Amino acid sequence: MAVLDTLYQKKETIVQENDLEIIVAWHNQGTLWWNETCALVLQVFGLPGDRFIYKPFENFMTFTFKSKKDADLCRILLSERL
Repeated sequence: MAVLDTLYQKKETIVQENDLEIIVAWHNQGTLWWNETCALVLQVFGLPGDRFIYKPFENFMTFTFKSKKDADLCRILLSERL
């Protein structure tokens, strides 16, 4: 049980959203939906590294931006998917 508590605590730490982080939850969408979502971000912001980084998890993906302006733009871009 201690292992589950530790994993839960880590997930809670990861999910704490801030102004620079966009969390896209998995709602049983298919692969095509995820490909389109990632393609939208790549078309506007380029490859990860310069303006943002991403981390995939089991139930969601996070996009963490280096500027609030880019994070706000991404939030608008993905507004129907959040």
